[in-house]
Amino acid sequence: MQHVLDPVGVENRRARRFRRRIYTARGPNFVIHIDGYDKLKPYGFAIHAAIDGFSRKVLWLTVGPSNNNPRIIGNLFMNFVCRLNGVPFIVRADRGTENTLVAPLQAALRWYHDDAFSRERSFLFGRSTSNQRIECWWSQLRRMCTAFWINFFKDMRDEGIFDNSDPVQVEGMRFCFSHLLQEDLDKAAKEWNQHRIRRQRNMDCPAGIPDMMYFVPEVYGTIDYKRPLDFTVEEIREVREEFCSEYPEYGCARWFTRSLEDILGGLDNYQMPTDIHEARRLFVALKDILLE
Repeated sequence: MQHVLDPVGVENRRARRFRRRIYTARGPNFVIHIDGYDKLKPYGFAIHAAIDGFSRKVLWLTVGPSNNNPRIIGNLFMNFVCRLNGVPFIVRADRGTENTLVAPLQAALRWYHDDAFSRERSFLFGRSTSNQRIECWWSQLRRMCTAFWINFFKDMRDEGIFDNSDPVQVEGMRFCFSHLLQEDLDKAAKEWNQHRIRRQRNMDCPAGIPDMMYFVPEVYGTIDYKRPLDFTVEEIREVREEFCSEYPEYGCARWFTRSLEDILGGLDNYQMPTDIHEARRLFVALKDILLE
């Protein structure tokens, strides 16, 4: 039956002639890829990122208590749209519940555009294997940044300092470490965006520095594919207020920060830890107080 349905595929498999699909992006903001990274979730931290398909520039890289909340992911997307002062031509993402708001937001922002990918067609759902641009980049992030944090938090757990089955301790970890982890992610994104990428097989994209390819596409014989933002600042603000949510302050639940305010007499002037050693000592001290 397969000989009838797919004779070319059968012949290729028999001859072991498999050709990888060539990844193509026409220019910056033609396709942006969004995805979540879960390797730090066992310790209370969820990462989310977006990458431009043409330049491979990291467009955002953030940590918070969740990367599954559609309102938070929608807010990250709207932050990007406001910075861009435009709308990406296409957004590609996995078919997960976290993307159930981004998809209609992108469609609405592209509603008045007249091209083959306007409206709902401007958001592409697919399996994680289809979202290859950002899926491949996670290994780079682990090498540059997250391997250290995975091992550091794992050691805290294995030494009995941190019990990740206790919600209070998870919130304590978020309070003590979120800002330091975000600083490290910012550094990794900046380093990536300013380094030179060599030409890759199976990728119909130029070699070069991501920031250069993204901001000066003319040098690479292409254009910026962002579409105009056909809504007022007030309309955008109203949409964000109704549908989007910010990460919680200090990276942890509000009930936890209220408890800390009672203990510390307020957090407005509180000096947060400046390195992992201070953060670890603070976590131990808070755990002793909160679990008394």
